[in-house]
Amino acid sequence: MISRSVIEEIKSLFIKKDYELALKVAKEKTQIEQRPAGLSNLLGLCKILKLNKDENDILSSMLDFEDAYLKEKNTIHGLDSLCNMISISTTYINSIKKLSEKIFIAEQYFTEALKNFNDNEKLLINGVELYKYFVDVPKIKEILEKLIHINPKNTSVIARYAFVNNYTSHWKQENFFNHSKKYENYFFTNKVKPISEIEFKKNDKIRIGLVSRDFSKYHSVTFFVKKLLKYLDKNKFETYVFSFSDQVDESSKEIKDSSEKWFNFNKLSNQEVIEKIQKERIEVLIDIGGLTSSKRIEIFKSRVSPVQVSWLAYCNTIGFKNIDYLIADNNLIKSEENHYSEKIIKLKDIWNAHSGFDFKRDFSETPAKKNNYITYGSFNNFLKISDETVYVWSEILKKSQNSKLILKSSNNSFPKRIIDIFKKNGVLNSIEFYNRVDYPSLNEHLNLYKKIDIALDTFPFNGVTTSFEALWCGIPVLTMLGYNFNSRCGSSILKNANLDQLISKSPEDYIVKALELSNNIDKLSILRRDIFDRILNTPLFDTKKFASNFGSSLLEIYKR
Repeated sequence: MISRSVIEEIKSLFIKKDYELALKVAKEKTQIEQRPAGLSNLLGLCKILKLNKDENDILSSMLDFEDAYLKEKNTIHGLDSLCNMISISTTYINSIKKLSEKIFIAEQYFTEALKNFNDNEKLLINGVELYKYFVDVPKIKEILEKLIHINPKNTSVIARYAFVNNYTSHWKQENFFNHSKKYENYFFTNKVKPISEIEFKKNDKIRIGLVSRDFSKYHSVTFFVKKLLKYLDKNKFETYVFSFSDQVDESSKEIKDSSEKWFNFNKLSNQEVIEKIQKERIEVLIDIGGLTSSKRIEIFKSRVSPVQVSWLAYCNTIGFKNIDYLIADNNLIKSEENHYSEKIIKLKDIWNAHSGFDFKRDFSETPAKKNNYITYGSFNNFLKISDETVYVWSEILKKSQNSKLILKSSNNSFPKRIIDIFKKNGVLNSIEFYNRVDYPSLNEHLNLYKKIDIALDTFPFNGVTTSFEALWCGIPVLTMLGYNFNSRCGSSILKNANLDQLISKSPEDYIVKALELSNNIDKLSILRRDIFDRILNTPLFDTKKFASNFGSSLLEIYKR
């Protein structure tokens, strides 16, 4: 038995944040089999919280959390330990492959724990992260629905539930609208200085503020923003960037250099952020995040600036009355426009434009000429691969002799549900699965496109960045026309690329178009060459023209 004084000594060191000494005392005075669950859990936390932790510390902490859970499955110590086990495994799985074994064990324990803690919010929230790794959208929805039932005022859950429904076709635009209006008042309203008291007349130019957590690490957002800021009319606009990322790397440096001012607000509360934005007298405040960041979207619940706009990262309605506009284009929002709470700005050509890449573009012949078989590919986040998408892709593989499908996700995940469906459809052996860690650099990622003959878009949640990337490389992209902004992104991209023939109107049409392309290699090769030669001259990559259109639209709504 471990003496009470030793346990209290370790607890005291933990409270003092002397994690190294706590671990040393535990090693010298205790043995694993003698430790109560609460102490094992505490020691696991010490390994995670200590400075300069390494891979071995993280893997060792998982053993402590597992030990604690197995000792007291039915107590709060066991529950906390399991939640820590899930949290650590899902947090570090992208960098530590050895955690993949533990995450499968954690799922077994999660299923077991639900029998005793079925209504526990902490456990269920960790379950969402767990099934995000397993790319099980129906399971994620099920857990989120339970969480909303338990606590309908949890705005993080409310936002995530709306977001996850973009991945399926079960919700139409009316459902998104009704959900957003139903729960709008649960989001916190911060204190603001009345607009009438802000001295905007002191501004020499119109001040535009961009709010995002994604201005770093070559995030896809940076490729749509950096040239926009560079080419916006400097005689009319001043741009201010409000970032929630600690890191300023090469990808975000261009944004910083092209803006009037850059602010790092990662450690500030929303109230502090609002006060600083208002101090800078921002007249048009643009959210680049939407429901992808439920914590920060609450900034826009308040009237911070005279004009507040949603753009780019979340292609759907947010539902706040103080978000005045949603930037789209003529291809994206049709008869369902009254089911967006924002007024719709329809840009002249496309709702965004990609800056392209600094790598030299080399034309690559369609791989089928050498392989004697067709290789399809999709590099979208695996969460976008809906059940309907799996069915259609399976039919294409069945009808394309010896064909292959390369799937690569932007995250590290194990798409267990998707694999099972492909297996039931009898095509699993034709598919190669890759994660971000398999092709970590941007150059490696772009080179992988050279192995693909035809890129297949996901639906109803279309790819955006991946479609721009494929076309930049000269790869044809096949998409399906949807029923709202989010599900029409692919068709807008292809219309602006003058590739209407690659837009399908139904699952059956999608299959037919894929087979038509795969059955005529010469025609496919001509199309590939055509895309490569002219795509940079289309609105997709004409960032100067896009900046002009974007600026003109901002001027129009500013004058209103």
